[in-house]
Amino acid sequence: MKKSILIIAALALAAFFLFFFRLGSFALTDPDEVFYGQTSKEMLQRGEWLTPYLYGKPQFEKPILFYWLVEASYKIFGVNEFAARFPSAVLGLLGTIVTYLLGAALFSRRAGIFSSLIAAANVEYIALSRACVTDMALAVFLGAGFLFFIYGYRKGRALPYAASSAFFGLAVLTKGPIGILLPGAAILFFLFIRKDMKSIGKMPLVLMAFSFLAVTLPWYLAMYKGHGRVFIDEFFGFRHITRFLEPEHEWGVAPYYNIPVLFAGFFPWSAFLPVALWQNVRKAFADKDDDARLGHSFLLLWFAAFFVFFSISSTKLPTYIFPVFIPASVMVGALWNELAGPGFTAVLKWTRFAHFFLLVAVGAIAVGAYIFITRNYADIVNIKSAVSGGLIFITGIALSFVFFIRNRFTGSLVLIAASCVAFLVNFSFSVLPAIEIHETSRLAAEKLKTLMKTDEAVGCESHYQRGIAFYTGRFPADLDKHHELVKFLSRDKRVWAVLKEKNHIQLYELDTKPRYSKTTYVVWRLGKKCIVTNKIPDGGVYLEKRERAKP
Repeated sequence: MKKSILIIAALALAAFFLFFFRLGSFALTDPDEVFYGQTSKEMLQRGEWLTPYLYGKPQFEKPILFYWLVEASYKIFGVNEFAARFPSAVLGLLGTIVTYLLGAALFSRRAGIFSSLIAAANVEYIALSRACVTDMALAVFLGAGFLFFIYGYRKGRALPYAASSAFFGLAVLTKGPIGILLPGAAILFFLFIRKDMKSIGKMPLVLMAFSFLAVTLPWYLAMYKGHGRVFIDEFFGFRHITRFLEPEHEWGVAPYYNIPVLFAGFFPWSAFLPVALWQNVRKAFADKDDDARLGHSFLLLWFAAFFVFFSISSTKLPTYIFPVFIPASVMVGALWNELAGPGFTAVLKWTRFAHFFLLVAVGAIAVGAYIFITRNYADIVNIKSAVSGGLIFITGIALSFVFFIRNRFTGSLVLIAASCVAFLVNFSFSVLPAIEIHETSRLAAEKLKTLMKTDEAVGCESHYQRGIAFYTGRFPADLDKHHELVKFLSRDKRVWAVLKEKNHIQLYELDTKPRYSKTTYVVWRLGKKCIVTNKIPDGGVYLEKRERAKP
């Protein structure tokens, strides 16, 4: 126990730096971070703790738990970027501990340490632990639910089973029904594969149901009582059933969409994932050790349940399969843990090949990134700093490969993780400022606050709407549809609009009805965005006057 406490403390310290370093230095990104940030802000301003609000109206896109966490963070730290991301950073830290405990429970303490480092130091885990979105909360609550289930299954004790149900309940309060349906399916398949369905009868089912319902039922009943059929139709009908059956976005329709997403998000450890998956399949069916077979089959079915479901779902986003990252981390951690074991020659060869492929891929990605940045963002990216960060990362991966071929596997793994940390520090200084210009609305909002009068309206394309609302405190009109934009700019009073530059130009080039023929003035431009107004600004200062060309 003392060793475990020391290990957890050391992992938490390392993760604390990784997830909290400059956490609030970057504006909330459009459109997702500002969605949760703005909803929680409005709830705080209204003193509301049951119904999520956006633009002054109830919205039922997600359950309440993540809003509660952000709202509580606002009360402690104030309404700012750090407070909005604080819950995800804390949960990211807890997720590394859950991953360690899973690896230790299923395999060994060293496998747990390796798994925890792998979980903490991959692209998507770092990004989501530093983002005001629900995905980290969902993955960690699911991971804790699976962890306590395996504790209960192995020990036959009621309390871990009850804890497992409570954590799955928290997942349901974070993202909805998938928080119990997918874990339930994975666990049933796991018991079926083990030919142990009779163990269901030995579980404290009444206690588990009570634990789950005590967490989930109060809020769902309160929402039904307060909003009735509207809540049921919107939350369950459109947000879950319809999105599963019909694509919300043009991209992501192909069933193989999640394969490149997984390999990009789990980078750099994705180089070893195919070998780890093959090793888990082999051991799940061939290993004579029942405990080892249990661990491998448990992880595979957990991984498969979420990956398959989100692959057949019509609506896909890069973060939807993030719940597979914890089992993937444990599988890869177990692979590295066994590298020095007897009879591991074949997998050692393939893992060495995977490491070499990682080295080549990092070099190719670095060259491609350098060309892309110098061609598109040379004026806003610190090129020297970015190049130095890339060289540090490549050097770390190269040294890791040298350690690997000398059979110094622990040092090799730690070098990969350390390279990720060093790259993150450099990235936050050299590249994030450029991303902020293009992917956030804070600068546009700050400019608007210096231009607008209190009685003047503001509107924007829907992609910017939440960010403008969060940073200005005003509820902007949605100008995504052509007729709404024309109607808004045609007002007699002065109005302000945040648009993509190309869309503002097209307003005068296209003959789409209703046809807009009045003059507008571009008063600010940065990246793809511009601020326009329908009247000459105070002082008569503007960047460009636009009007329809005369025939």
